[in-house]
Amino acid sequence: NYWNAASFTTPSSYLHFATFQGETSADISFYFKTSAPYGVFLENLGNTDFIRLELKSPKIISFSFDVGNGPVELTVHSATPLNDDQWHRVMAERNVKESVLQLDQTYRASRLAPAQGHTRLEVCDNLSQGNQPRSPAKTVGAAGGQRGFLGCIRALRMNGITLDLEERAKVTPGVKPGCQGHCTSFGMYCRNGGKCVERYNGYLCDCTATAYDGPFCSRDVGGFFEAGTLVKYNFMPEAVAGASRDTKILTHQLTPHEVNLTKEEVAFSFSTSNAPAILMYVSSKTLDYLAVVLRQNGNDIIKETELPRVKSSQRTLDHYPPVSYTLPDASDTQFNLVKTLFLGKVY
Repeated sequence: NYWNAASFTTPSSYLHFATFQGETSADISFYFKTSAPYGVFLENLGNTDFIRLELKSPKIISFSFDVGNGPVELTVHSATPLNDDQWHRVMAERNVKESVLQLDQTYRASRLAPAQGHTRLEVCDNLSQGNQPRSPAKTVGAAGGQRGFLGCIRALRMNGITLDLEERAKVTPGVKPGCQGHCTSFGMYCRNGGKCVERYNGYLCDCTATAYDGPFCSRDVGGFFEAGTLVKYNFMPEAVAGASRDTKILTHQLTPHEVNLTKEEVAFSFSTSNAPAILMYVSSKTLDYLAVVLRQNGNDIIKETELPRVKSSQRTLDHYPPVSYTLPDASDTQFNLVKTLFLGKVY
């Protein structure tokens, strides 16, 4: 079954299967997804012989074995992190001629078998998927659950046989059949637009794009503006005497190597009974500016720009469709003289 899968929710969880029959040849393939930086996918151990597949780091997959000639390890290095919670496919093969490791049909490593030496893999213990705790003398890099896999594995095939992960997971502590995430059941607890992010031993609420904080995005972190009041941030190249702590932090965060000079993205929430109102205004040392304003009728939110470099402008309000406006082409492409950010009013 292509979608036969199991989720490993603790570093010490594993599935047991009968000993892997791969004395002279072995081919293994499966899909995995994880947000963890490392973990043992599967291993089979003998007295000295072994075979193991492992996520060694966020960008490295390892296929290692010993058939009596000493340990052999193949690795593939991904250009992008593999712990991105997306599906990746691993294929590994060993025979009397060569060994091969392939990732996502993009990355491949191979090694010829020695002309002389042992060719038979002799393992006598059960095959473990995930991580089986063992004494340090009988394992390599996975003792005591230190590098157990956290994530989901599906479509595991070994020598042409698909292993029934779901059935075995039903009776195994720390392993769940399928890849259903926690957000399906608990995502509703992320409030005020917070985004539920999967973790294989739980979940968290990402409050980044909201005006709230806390484990469930329920703690208001906004400020109350009395009539005529404002908050002002100066974008200074370096902190100066008398600058507020918040201004120093903001200035530090907006150092040149972090600023995108060709694009602005702004998100915030507000509530008010007064209109018109200036919600946000960004000034510069030139005539360029950016403003978000509540009009007199209280029904319209507008984003005004006087930025010659801007190719297009878009605004979104609550559940209403986005509104876009394309500005004329211009030669200037950078808004690099930002001076001050005002919230509440401008002076």
